[in-house]
Amino acid sequence: MLTKSYIARTIKMSRMSKGYTQQQVADRLGKSQQVVAHWETGYSQPDLGTLCELLNLLNVSFDEVFLNIRRE
Repeated sequence: MLTKSYIARTIKMSRMSKGYTQQQVADRLGKSQQVVAHWETGYSQPDLGTLCELLNLLNVSFDEVFLNIRRE
């Protein structure tokens, strides 16, 4: 099931696996570190356009997030 907490965990785990800090992600997306922290706790979620940018930055596909299908 796709929940806020699932999306939050996916964002955080993907960011950490790439070795990025919240600040680095925020800077690349033109957001504040606090906004990224809110995404990672499920307090808020990125809009669709920002989510696309975020997934691209982290090299994560929509399929991985929404269908739980990993790239080979």
